[in-house]
Parts: sequence; structure tokens; C-alpha cells
Amino acid sequence: MLNLAVSFLVRLLQAVAGFLLFYGIEGMLSSAGLQPPNILVLISLLAIVMLAVAAWRSEHRPAGGLWVAGFVVALPLLLQSAAPRSDPVCPSDHPPLTPSYTCVPPGAPAVLAISSVVLLLSLAGAVVEIRGLMARPPFTVPNS
Repeated sequence: MLNLAVSFLVRLLQAVAGFLLFYGIEGMLSSAGLQPPNILVLISLLAIVMLAVAAWRSEHRPAGGLWVAGFVVALPLLLQSAAPRSDPVCPSDHPPLTPSYTCVPPGAPAVLAISSVVLLLSLAGAVVEIRGLMARPPFTVPNS
């Protein structure tokens, strides 16, 4: 039972780190193009990797729970970048965005492609993990 609680806690912490990573990535995507990673992105990535290593060591699964953070980051980015992109790409010195003037940040198609791949890999990881949990033998109490 303790292993289940630890597994759930690691997944929950990976989801929180994924939300923080998404928040940091939002600061990197601007109308001036893709900016370098900020400290929030770097710390979130470090937390996700450390939690994946902890899950790997406790559960003996190489990518234990990485799908949670991947899903939390990729889904909102995919939904944002999949919006209709008929607007022109923002020039370097564009005026403020208003209802009458809109433009698409440079790199939006790349964000769409990367988030699609990460989301598919995350879904595959979730399926593998769920199948692994279903294949485990049920918990039995030893006879005393």
C-alpha cells in the first residue's frame, strides 16, 4: 500500500512540475520569437527528471510517470498552437496586439509539431503504465 501511495505522490509532484514548466514555457513564447529558457523552465525540468529517477528506482520502470508531466505540458501548448493561424507572422517591431490587429508569434508551427509528438508519446507512456499495473498480480496477504 505504501508503494501505491509513493507512486501516486510522485505522479502528483510530476504534474505540479509539469504545470510549472508550462508556465515557464509561456514566458519563452512571445511575439518576438522563441526566447531562451528561464529559471522556472530549468528548475521544473530538473524536478521532473529527479522525480522520474525516483520513480525509476522505486518502481523499476525506466520512464515511470514521465507521461504525466509530458501530458500536462503538451496538451495546453497543443490547444493554443492549434488555433486558426490565418493571421500573418508578427514582424519584429509590430504594434500592440488589439482586436483590429493580430499576428501569430514566430515558431507557432514548431510548437504545434513538438507538442503533438510529446502528447502522443505521453499517451503511449500512460497506456504502457496502465497495462503494466493491470498485469501485476493482485496483492495477497501471506498466511500466518
